[in-house]
Amino acid sequence: MNLSVKFTPLTYRRQCHYIIPPMSERNKKIYHTLLLFLSAALLLGLGFYIHKNSASFEKIKSVNAGLILLLVGIHALNYLLLGITHFYPLRKHNIFLKFKEWYGLCTVSELFNMLLPAKGGTAIRMMYINEKKKLPIREFLSMGFAVVLTGFSLLGIVGTIYCHFFLSKHNMVFVALESLFIALTISSFLLVFASEVFTRLFKMERKYSPKKYLADKKIILVAILCYLGMFLLYPLKIYLSFKAIGVEIQLFDSFEISLILLTSSFFQILPGNIGVKEVATAYIAQEYGIQFETALLASLVDRAILLLFLFPFGAYFYWNLLLEASLPKINWQKWGELARIPLIKRPLKVR
Repeated sequence: MNLSVKFTPLTYRRQCHYIIPPMSERNKKIYHTLLLFLSAALLLGLGFYIHKNSASFEKIKSVNAGLILLLVGIHALNYLLLGITHFYPLRKHNIFLKFKEWYGLCTVSELFNMLLPAKGGTAIRMMYINEKKKLPIREFLSMGFAVVLTGFSLLGIVGTIYCHFFLSKHNMVFVALESLFIALTISSFLLVFASEVFTRLFKMERKYSPKKYLADKKIILVAILCYLGMFLLYPLKIYLSFKAIGVEIQLFDSFEISLILLTSSFFQILPGNIGVKEVATAYIAQEYGIQFETALLASLVDRAILLLFLFPFGAYFYWNLLLEASLPKINWQKWGELARIPLIKRPLKVR
């Protein structure tokens, strides 16, 4: 008799449900309480940012409405591509998210990435997938590592080719940039090798290795196409940001500026790289004859327009997907029935 079991993604997911227990009631309370605290942090952080950068929002009033809508559309499309890289690998475990879920989780995590250091907003997406879809956290991290490593490698390869063959500037900054992209390309392959070595050295469970995602051609192809789309949107966004304040730059120049900014986005330490992105944009733009203050203003306007998109959509999906279940449910029907009782029939307190 053959007692062997064929492991498909569905049977694997069922086994994970029994091996890894669901979130306990205590942890659920902590999780939902944390969401409430994050809501307060979101409102305080947004208010503080608007207060400190009120001049940027004032500047938006003089920007052409068509350019604002175009930039908002670019941000929306960028998060659409990013969201696809998040949800597509989940299909490997027969987890199929609705559009509202995967796009909403993408905007929510990116909104909190602007408030929490080291891309802390990703933890919110991770906890949602773990609680609602029963995907182990180690599996989520393994999957995310494989997808980010794909983008990491692609940026290194594209950056190295462009810097070597097409770069118009050849000063020390851009020579260092080419070396950085070469280092990115090499380190990405070393990370794949190192993950395999650590798995064997510490006898870790191989089922959580990112290698199985990197070996999946469909996942890698989808990730590559999405990251290429995001890489192409970034120069267009920079070009339109400068155009919004009345500065015309070449598309090739905006592409070279975007290469540096894309590199910094992979090493996010400060929340949303606030300050780092703006100063980097202003510093590099000086190499193209643009004044530091002008480039800084263009970057601030771009971030302000990003918030015009990210805050309303992120807040809506945060409420709809996460926060609504965390608030105590009020029986409004009962309160309505009580309000319709005539005063004469209501019990009176006798002193």
